[in-house]
Amino acid sequence: MNRALTNGRPIPSWVWYALLLLAALALPFFGFMDASRTSVAVFAGIYVILGLSLNIIVGYAGLFQLGHAAFFGLGAYTAAILSLNAGVSVLLTIPLAMLVAGGAAVLVSKPVLHLRGDYLCIVTIAFGEIFRIAVVNNIFGITGGSNGLFGTGRPELLVPWVEPIPFLFLVVALAIYAVGARKRGRAVQVAGGAILAVAYYAPPLLLGQPALSLVSMVMVIVALGVASALRNRNADAQRELIGVAVVAALFAVAMFVGGASLAGTVETALAENFNVGDPIAGPLGLTLVPFAFKRDPRPYYFLVLAFIVITIVGIRRLQDSRLGRAWLYVREDELAAEAMGIHTTRVKLVAFAIGSAWAGVAGVLYASRFTVIAPESFNFLQSVIMFCIVVLGGSGSIPGVMVGTLGMVVLPELLRDADPTQVWSNAVPAVILALILAGYLYASRRRLSRAAIDSALIAVAFFLPPLLLGQPPLYVAGIIMALVAVIAARAAYARDINVLPWLGGALAVYVVALMIAGAAFAAQLESVIAGFNIIDWRDGLMGGAMVLMMILRPAGIIPERRRGAVISAVAATPEPESAVAPQIA
Repeated sequence: MNRALTNGRPIPSWVWYALLLLAALALPFFGFMDASRTSVAVFAGIYVILGLSLNIIVGYAGLFQLGHAAFFGLGAYTAAILSLNAGVSVLLTIPLAMLVAGGAAVLVSKPVLHLRGDYLCIVTIAFGEIFRIAVVNNIFGITGGSNGLFGTGRPELLVPWVEPIPFLFLVVALAIYAVGARKRGRAVQVAGGAILAVAYYAPPLLLGQPALSLVSMVMVIVALGVASALRNRNADAQRELIGVAVVAALFAVAMFVGGASLAGTVETALAENFNVGDPIAGPLGLTLVPFAFKRDPRPYYFLVLAFIVITIVGIRRLQDSRLGRAWLYVREDELAAEAMGIHTTRVKLVAFAIGSAWAGVAGVLYASRFTVIAPESFNFLQSVIMFCIVVLGGSGSIPGVMVGTLGMVVLPELLRDADPTQVWSNAVPAVILALILAGYLYASRRRLSRAAIDSALIAVAFFLPPLLLGQPPLYVAGIIMALVAVIAARAAYARDINVLPWLGGALAVYVVALMIAGAAFAAQLESVIAGFNIIDWRDGLMGGAMVLMMILRPAGIIPERRRGAVISAVAATPEPESAVAPQIA
């Protein structure tokens, strides 16, 4: 069984990303996602973008950066100032916010990039404090001082099914497809583009439902994703065209079958979530219909999700580029990279500029969502949270950033009003145990059969005393027992110790002790936990969890897959040709 699991073909990463995207798209429609939790999801999404932007600097280039909140704040203040003082639509401030944040990163980092390690870290901390003090003191009279700025404009877009928006979208999509299929030949480019164009315009025009253009846009995006995935799997041109045609046909059939209801749903959703403005005259005599976001957090959720997808796609492209390889070499061995001819200072400067500029984009999204910005939102603690998201999740790992955001941003917010007695309510104990054992099984997958037996024994010891005694508070002791057991088992296996007899004996002693003294112990445990105020201990609990994670997973929860650098063997000869040098795998 172990051999089958080890030698089986791994699931491609794009499949995981596709499943994750589908889950993210469906998340706001679940019953438990009320307005407050959706707002937390928007806030967490902004921090995912911040974590990914900092990951370029820390994870890929290997530089220390503890002033990232300053560039986040530069983007937010740029958007707020332009929106309040110049009446610029907040989303139109994104290019300038990127320029301001990226330019500040270049000005700050260029003189100090020759520094390394702690010295560079100190400089970035200093810049973060300089920024905070500057905005508190209302520099140039435009930052609002310690009170911040109020009333930043909400995002405004154009109604997607009013021309020329559908036509412009199709032109951009066809250009992307043509560039991606350039190695397939002109025939494939023309055939694929024709399929997309016909499937894009036919249903809205034939059914007389312009709102279906929004569904057609989704169809084009899915088709482009399928075509890209097939190219990455080295599929031939025929399969790529078949894939594009299948996606187009499925969407076209869905629109022709339920076109009226789909169009009505789209129009109703637009009216509920947006304020549709009056038509305005655009360039070349065109008429544009704007619509602005309301206070409801759901539209912001999808806006932030779109930027997360853009960020991930861009970062993956950077990883596979020459620049991404250069970052990898600089991170692993800067001297060797410089000896290979890489301009290390320029490469590090580009990493700082790109990561900081994209933090400015996150600042614009933050200002547009909350409409209020203040210096406290961009202090040193926020930089520490961003740094912890990257390091705890897994430096250089995109999934690690997402998991790190769940631990550093989402979990503290969920614990704000949590009732501590819920830890033994309903299915919560089973979920916690499942997470603990899942992590143990994943970490012990090379000896999966033994780990499965260990997990079964832990599960029996976890459920037996509370169920037999009818004392649910004993699940709290079971959680602690399970954590200690998996840590001890991992340590024993690392020393080639047969852990099964020791684990079985210890669990038997645990069960017997609880069966004897469980009733009295459960009453005391319930009294202590019922009076426990999580909000007072939240930061301490998070700190303890962080220390525990760094002990158990020093490379992060989801470590980066090292794909690019391979260190060649060192020959036992003094000639220069035997020098160790990174090579592209």
